[in-house]
Amino acid sequence: MSISPGHMAAWVVLGLSLNCPSSRAGDYPFSFKDVGNEAGIFPHAGGMRGHAAAWGDADNDGWPDLFIGTFHNAGSKPSVFLLNHRGKFTPSPQANLQTSGIGSGALFLDLNNSGRLDLYVSNCAHASEGVAAAPSLLFRNDGQGKFTDVSPQSGACPPAYSGRGLAALDFDGDGLLDLLACEQYYSSKVKTGAALYRNLGNHRFVNVAAQVGLPPGLGGLSVAAADVNLDGWPDIFLTSGVGDHRLLLNDGKGKFKEAPGAREVFQWKGLGKEDAPAGVCMADLNRDFLPDIVIGQHFKSPWTTPAPVRVYLNRGVKDGAPSFEEITLAAGLKPLAMKAPHVEIQDFDNDGWPDIYVSIVKFKEGKPCPVIFKGLGVEKGVPRFRDDAWGVNDFPMADDLATKRSGPFFEKMLREKKIIYMAAAPAGDFNRDGKLDIFLANWWIESRSLLLQNETAGGNWLDIRVEGKEGVNRMGIGTRINLYQVGKMGEAAALLGSREIAIGFGYCSGQEARAHFGLGQEKSVDVEVILPHGKGQLQKRGVKAGQMLTIQP
Repeated sequence: MSISPGHMAAWVVLGLSLNCPSSRAGDYPFSFKDVGNEAGIFPHAGGMRGHAAAWGDADNDGWPDLFIGTFHNAGSKPSVFLLNHRGKFTPSPQANLQTSGIGSGALFLDLNNSGRLDLYVSNCAHASEGVAAAPSLLFRNDGQGKFTDVSPQSGACPPAYSGRGLAALDFDGDGLLDLLACEQYYSSKVKTGAALYRNLGNHRFVNVAAQVGLPPGLGGLSVAAADVNLDGWPDIFLTSGVGDHRLLLNDGKGKFKEAPGAREVFQWKGLGKEDAPAGVCMADLNRDFLPDIVIGQHFKSPWTTPAPVRVYLNRGVKDGAPSFEEITLAAGLKPLAMKAPHVEIQDFDNDGWPDIYVSIVKFKEGKPCPVIFKGLGVEKGVPRFRDDAWGVNDFPMADDLATKRSGPFFEKMLREKKIIYMAAAPAGDFNRDGKLDIFLANWWIESRSLLLQNETAGGNWLDIRVEGKEGVNRMGIGTRINLYQVGKMGEAAALLGSREIAIGFGYCSGQEARAHFGLGQEKSVDVEVILPHGKGQLQKRGVKAGQMLTIQP
């Protein structure tokens, strides 16, 4: 069996179709159930080398559908598009969405403000393991989730680009969403580096990376966009395969410049040949309005030398430039002995404090426990987390399991479907119960992907989406939402959460354009909406918890 250098698997015994135990003192505090069978994910999501996944309501029925992109090579299925009917999934009959190639990322996004979500699939356009050198793909949504391939004329699907991570942003403030992509560093030679496809309208794009100041030739695995200095314009974070990360600030005039001192702060030193930083997520961890940054790891052998995902706290902005500090160990994020490429900052127990989730699933008594660092609040300005999941089944790793990639023992593990490596793993509320669920795409053909339904007994919640107009993209991407205790609008001490509407963060994953907030015991909140590019602000007071609120400026 052939294994690409960038995908030597992490290992764990796989348990299926059971929920994790309820929280007790010193026990795992979350409860998840694998519902892949009963929700209809299987058998359609079986037998595939999954590496991309995206949530999005493609047919506008109010329920998020799921696209799973694959490394379509010997033995693997092509990509699959699953339609969500009130929490039950069925495969779409559209043959053109059964894409081939090295599917390395996906996003559902409205590119022409039509109210319909188009689909972009990032492919690594180089031959490997018998996979065709297929370029990325763009599908236009013609209504009710019927898609037309517009890739050849789009300008966003060049033939030789080894695409990996994706993010959506309106970098120039024209009201149209642009596409940010990175070129994987595993290629023998990075030809282009990060690409920024400016939206010209009518599903046509042009790569303006060089003109706007993106560094040429920087190969990496992920990108993300967020307004880190709160000036109303989206900034860009580019991970580097060799640890030379870049934070680029938007000048509000269509150009980017590197944030002063940021390269030194974010530098990952001493990386091995196959050790690589991976996914990146930006969101406020400590309720100070400022987006912080978490970066995942894609190390070759973390079971030999455990490596943490890293956390960088935004310490404030001076003269338009943010200052970051690494707080990984101080925050309580310990080294992990498995690959953890995908990262998200989300509140999975709705207690009001964001958690940090990584794409590892551990098991207790055969029951799935995704590795979620539970948010504990703030101590002396530093957000604190607890790593309950990592220790739930700390079984020893035999030398055969940790170091060998062939032989009878290895083949036995494959046959028994006890090997998992999860790349794309986006969170999303697929059953609309106000709790964030998780889909994890398994890269091993022989092993099972997971649809984990969140059954944690948590607090109240509020989901917010924004329908932009008059120069703001229809999805509201780039809009910042601040929640306050009732009657205390604008008071920093009363801030309950701050989140920017974003999609395409973490690793090879696409999320819905919603801001999810856990509220703990709060039954109502005051909501402040700050539109991007200085397009204005809105306030809603006394908003009741337990709803999915759509705001139309």
